[in-house]
Amino acid sequence: STQLGSRIYSGWPAAGAELAGAMAKTSKGMAKDCDALSKILYVSKDRLEELTKRLKGAKSKGITAKDVEQLTYPEDLDDDKLLVPVDISGAGDDFPTSHEDMTEKVGPKAAVEAIVAAAKLFETSQKKFKKDDRPIPMTVGEWLTTLAVDLGEGEEGAEEEELEGDEEEEPEEDEVEDTPAPAKKKQKTK
Repeated sequence: STQLGSRIYSGWPAAGAELAGAMAKTSKGMAKDCDALSKILYVSKDRLEELTKRLKGAKSKGITAKDVEQLTYPEDLDDDKLLVPVDISGAGDDFPTSHEDMTEKVGPKAAVEAIVAAAKLFETSQKKFKKDDRPIPMTVGEWLTTLAVDLGEGEEGAEEEELEGDEEEEPEEDEVEDTPAPAKKKQKTK
């Protein structure tokens, strides 16, 4: 699942979404491809609470890259566990959204500190959203379903591009005489 996880994650910020653009759960359902959501990440509520306590205590030195991964990419949790939105805009425009990049750029402890600060920031920044467009908590199951659907759409798109490339290739000289040219597919109109 590491390969799948990193493949999905390479596009999706911390349980959020960059694979198909930013995404969040709202009262109207899943909202995608919205600039206002580009700095909203989803993290494990339970792990955020646990790491917030650890930051205040002596155990803060023991925060690892694995802690950051489990906070921001909680695929191992039960489907009914909650993910909460956080607003990382306060961490700067260049703050990474993948756990790998976070730990590489700022280190595990600073990454967790930034996410804890992002949770506090979301308490006020959520008011910038209209009520129906405001990111709300989602379950791990909802998040995984959204990832799977978007990943599937991405793979289908890649296959279609490959097929289109095959259709445009000129047949070899000897193939022209032996086989009729395939009928062109009608373009879908939007």
